Amino acid sequence: MDMDLDSALRRLAEQPLHPRLAELEGDVMRLIAAERRAGGGVTLRTGMLAAVGAVALGVVGGGLSSAAATAQVPALTPFGPATPLAPSTLLAFQ
Repeated sequence: MDMDLDSALRRLAEQPLHPRLAELEGDVMRLIAAERRAGGGVTLRTGMLAAVGAVALGVVGGGLSSAAATAQVPALTPFGPATPLAPSTLLAFQ
Protein backbone atom coordinates (compact mmCIF):
# COMPACT_ATOMS: atom_id res chain seq x y z
CA MET A 1 0.00 0.00 0.00
CA ASP A 2 1.37 3.37 -1.04
CA MET A 3 1.47 5.86 1.83
CA ASP A 4 2.75 8.85 -0.19
CA LEU A 5 0.21 11.66 0.16
CA ASP A 6 1.25 13.40 -3.05
CA SER A 7 0.72 10.32 -5.20
CA ALA A 8 -2.59 9.54 -3.45
CA LEU A 9 -3.86 13.05 -4.15
CA ARG A 10 -2.64 12.83 -7.74
CA ARG A 11 -4.57 9.58 -8.25
CA LEU A 12 -7.67 11.15 -6.69
CA ALA A 13 -7.42 14.18 -8.97
CA GLU A 14 -7.16 11.94 -12.05
CA GLN A 15 -10.45 10.20 -11.26
CA PRO A 16 -13.59 11.49 -13.03
CA LEU A 17 -15.95 13.76 -11.11
CA HIS A 18 -19.06 12.10 -9.71
CA PRO A 19 -22.14 13.26 -11.69
CA ARG A 20 -24.12 14.32 -8.60
CA LEU A 21 -21.18 16.34 -7.31
CA ALA A 22 -21.16 18.44 -10.49
CA GLU A 23 -24.82 19.41 -9.84
CA LEU A 24 -24.42 20.08 -6.12
CA GLU A 25 -23.71 23.82 -6.26
CA GLY A 26 -26.67 24.53 -8.51
CA ASP A 27 -28.98 22.48 -6.28
CA VAL A 28 -27.86 24.34 -3.18
CA MET A 29 -28.31 27.75 -4.82
CA ARG A 30 -31.81 26.80 -6.03
CA LEU A 31 -32.78 25.68 -2.51
CA ILE A 32 -31.48 28.91 -0.99
CA ALA A 33 -33.41 31.00 -3.52
CA ALA A 34 -36.60 29.01 -2.89
CA GLU A 35 -36.21 29.43 0.87
CA ARG A 36 -35.75 33.18 0.50
CA ARG A 37 -38.85 33.43 -1.72
CA ALA A 38 -40.87 31.46 0.83
CA GLY A 39 -39.84 33.88 3.59
CA GLY A 40 -38.26 31.18 5.72
CA GLY A 41 -34.97 33.01 5.95
CA VAL A 42 -33.67 34.95 8.92
CA THR A 43 -34.90 38.53 8.85
CA LEU A 44 -32.65 41.44 9.70
CA ARG A 45 -34.46 42.07 12.98
CA THR A 46 -34.20 38.43 14.07
CA GLY A 47 -30.52 38.34 13.14
CA MET A 48 -29.78 41.53 15.06
CA LEU A 49 -31.63 40.25 18.13
CA ALA A 50 -29.66 37.02 17.99
CA ALA A 51 -26.38 38.90 17.66
CA VAL A 52 -27.17 41.24 20.57
CA GLY A 53 -28.22 38.28 22.70
CA ALA A 54 -25.03 36.40 21.90
CA VAL A 55 -22.86 39.41 22.74
CA ALA A 56 -24.75 40.02 26.01
CA LEU A 57 -24.42 36.38 26.97
CA GLY A 58 -20.69 36.48 26.21
CA VAL A 59 -20.14 39.64 28.24
CA VAL A 60 -22.07 38.36 31.25
CA GLY A 61 -20.51 34.89 31.08
CA GLY A 62 -17.04 36.28 30.59
CA GLY A 63 -17.44 38.71 33.46
CA LEU A 64 -18.68 36.02 35.81
CA SER A 65 -15.97 33.57 34.87
CA SER A 66 -13.19 36.14 35.16
CA ALA A 67 -14.44 37.28 38.58
CA ALA A 68 -14.57 33.68 39.78
CA ALA A 69 -11.14 32.93 38.34
CA THR A 70 -9.45 35.88 40.01
CA ALA A 71 -10.97 35.01 43.38
CA GLN A 72 -9.75 31.40 43.26
CA VAL A 73 -6.21 31.76 41.91
CA PRO A 74 -3.63 31.92 44.71
CA ALA A 75 -0.50 33.93 44.07
CA LEU A 76 2.51 31.62 43.90
CA THR A 77 5.49 33.93 43.72
CA PRO A 78 8.92 32.66 44.72
CA PHE A 79 9.83 35.79 46.69
CA GLY A 80 6.42 36.84 48.04
CA PRO A 81 5.38 36.90 51.68
CA ALA A 82 3.19 33.78 51.45
CA THR A 83 5.15 31.06 49.68
CA PRO A 84 3.52 27.70 50.41
CA LEU A 85 5.97 25.85 48.16
CA ALA A 86 9.16 27.32 49.64
CA PRO A 87 11.60 24.71 50.96
CA SER A 88 11.57 26.31 54.39
CA THR A 89 7.80 25.81 54.70
CA LEU A 90 7.96 22.24 53.38
CA LEU A 91 10.57 21.08 55.92
CA ALA A 92 9.24 19.61 59.11
CA PHE A 93 11.11 21.09 62.07
CA GLN A 94 10.59 19.06 65.19
